Amino acid sequence: MSLRPSLLSMRITVAFQSMLVLVQVALAGGFLGGHFDMLAIHGSLAVVIVVVALLMTVAAFFVRRSGGPKSVLPASAVVLLALVGQVMLGVTRSVTPHVLLGVVLVSAIALLSQRVMTTPLPAKIPSASSRSEDVQPEPVK
Repeated sequence: MSLRPSLLSMRITVAFQSMLVLVQVALAGGFLGGHFDMLAIHGSLAVVIVVVALLMTVAAFFVRRSGGPKSVLPASAVVLLALVGQVMLGVTRSVTPHVLLGVVLVSAIALLSQRVMTTPLPAKIPSASSRSEDVQPEPVK
């Protein structure tokens, strides 16, 4: 896979991850504000966030393999591992470290998003079939 499609897939997953994390923060705030039914949604969304982080790490692998920025793969892997730890803290109801790690994760995902979104996309290379269509024969005189 070339850098352009792998970087595009990384951008999609990191943007989706950013949106999910913001929703997760809102659900946590709602729970702490007394809307206790939001805790179940918060827990279910945590699984989705971990799955998206796994997809993001796979996309980061292909970005790195294609010659993209070196920093996105280790950063994605650390975010994935931290999210697994975050889920474990949430399941065991360890609220203080859960909230602290949540703040760190939101910051890390924001930084990773900035890094991925500001990496320039390489130019799109036209396919062989479209290149042959662009070539016009010389008129006969």
